[in-house]
Amino acid sequence: MTDQIETTENNSLITLIAERQSFPRLKEPGPTEHELKTVLQASMRAPDHMRLRPWRFLIIQKDGLIALGNLFVKHTLASNPNSSDEVLYKAKHKAFRAPVILVGIASIKEHPKVPHAEQILSAGSVLTNVGLALYAIGLGSVWRTGDYAYSDIVRSGLGISKNEEIIGFVYMGTPVSKNRPKTHVSHEDHTAYWP
Repeated sequence: MTDQIETTENNSLITLIAERQSFPRLKEPGPTEHELKTVLQASMRAPDHMRLRPWRFLIIQKDGLIALGNLFVKHTLASNPNSSDEVLYKAKHKAFRAPVILVGIASIKEHPKVPHAEQILSAGSVLTNVGLALYAIGLGSVWRTGDYAYSDIVRSGLGISKNEEIIGFVYMGTPVSKNRPKTHVSHEDHTAYWP
């Protein structure tokens, strides 16, 4: 068996999944409106028990990035009122690490057959599909969380309801470098056969 996967019509999806990687350094251009709609539509094909669709997106770009940066600063000051100018500058500019940010939100629905954890996993699958679709069209992304995803200030500013959780900020754009080394991960290190 070889680690190399040959690309054919039948296994090009396998190759795409096997080669996908995160790109933490992104630049303009981000996805066009058409590309974004295509990516979002493709992402809907995620596992979804009882078809609850327990997710929603917020797309943030242009002036929205300024507003998001201000929320990050507000959170930072609430966490530490003595934050230095440098810390506040870094907080604000975390919103500008990509031309477009998708906020992935799990919108939990009460259902007797679909527990909370299952709905979070379903929403996470949608975000995984977003990353794969972006990679398929030649763009890059990185999925981030951090303190901002759990901040009451950020949640309130973005209009996140009590039954919702921010599961990720997906930064989207053109990779600064596509020559990022890929780390090989063997499935054998994470797989066992039972019994």
